Amino acid sequence: MKFKYIGFLISVSALIIGDGAHAQSSLTLYGSIDEGVGYVTNMKGSRGTVMGPISVPDQFGFKGVEDLGGGTSAIFRLENGYFSNTGNFATPGVLFSRLAWVGLANKQYGTLTLGRQWDLTNEVLLPNANGAVQYNYLTYHPGNIDNAAVTPINNSVKFATPDWNGLSMRAMYGFADSSGAGRYFGADVLYTTGPFKLGAVYSDTRDKTYAFNTTLGYQTFLGQDLSTGTAFRASSTSVIGAGGTWTPNQTWALHGLVSLVRLADTVRSTHATTGELGVNWNTTPFNTVLFGGSNTWLNGDAYTTVALSDLYHLSVRTMLYAEATYQHASDKARAAMPSLSPASGHSQASFRIGIQHFF
Repeated sequence: MKFKYIGFLISVSALIIGDGAHAQSSLTLYGSIDEGVGYVTNMKGSRGTVMGPISVPDQFGFKGVEDLGGGTSAIFRLENGYFSNTGNFATPGVLFSRLAWVGLANKQYGTLTLGRQWDLTNEVLLPNANGAVQYNYLTYHPGNIDNAAVTPINNSVKFATPDWNGLSMRAMYGFADSSGAGRYFGADVLYTTGPFKLGAVYSDTRDKTYAFNTTLGYQTFLGQDLSTGTAFRASSTSVIGAGGTWTPNQTWALHGLVSLVRLADTVRSTHATTGELGVNWNTTPFNTVLFGGSNTWLNGDAYTTVALSDLYHLSVRTMLYAEATYQHASDKARAAMPSLSPASGHSQASFRIGIQHFF
């Protein structure tokens, strides 16, 4: 049935595009695919070769706009994740695991959207994170505890203001769903002026689960037994974050973020604090060298991650890349870079070459 739905959407897109002049509508099929070969020094005590998307999560989607007149448009977006090395969906059994929303946009009054949408924390922190800027998913923060990486929210309603001379704000509410996830609330403010892009965000999520056993190798967390692979359930997760990018010229760019997370169950609570910086050096119009690092303090453990990447653009949509990533964890913790199995000790390193294509 999923493939029938995809075929239906493609057919609809062909009809809309073919009659766009009459319906004043547009529909775009887009996506990305990343593949390469990586060598990892320590995954559960073993060295190994890793394939699959690391630069940018593989995705395909549809987005559309219909002009309703008077400055108002109907908009929608459907986006799914998949794995290039296997062809499997990123979330088994879910067709549009990343995004599925519809709404109305007005140039004067703002935009209202409903459905499965990104956590506002994700939307503020990600553009300033090494993971996105360096095209290196391994540099996101341990356990994605601050939601800087891919973090969708179900059953959500979001309102975004128009741009007021570079200033805009957004608020989002997510209703509890049948999966057991609780309600979500988030708000942010964004400001762009000259070479600066800045953002600040607050979010609060109830009854969220974290796979700390598989992602960080924890056997217990805040007194909850995770030894059987059970996910840690936080009754409350609150995040305060800020990020920014400074681009003084076409050669250099600096970016960074800070986040403070409070995790609580019904009895205990703990904090996670992350600081991150990165620099981009455009050595030629086609080549960029990037260096960045971050430090996360979580419940008495510390994770330090550094990475160096080189991106060579064959075209606007296709690039070759090489990247080296290293993480060191404190004495009580194991190194655990996102998308990889936790190390058996304190250090983990990855070396990877690959190709990224956007369509």
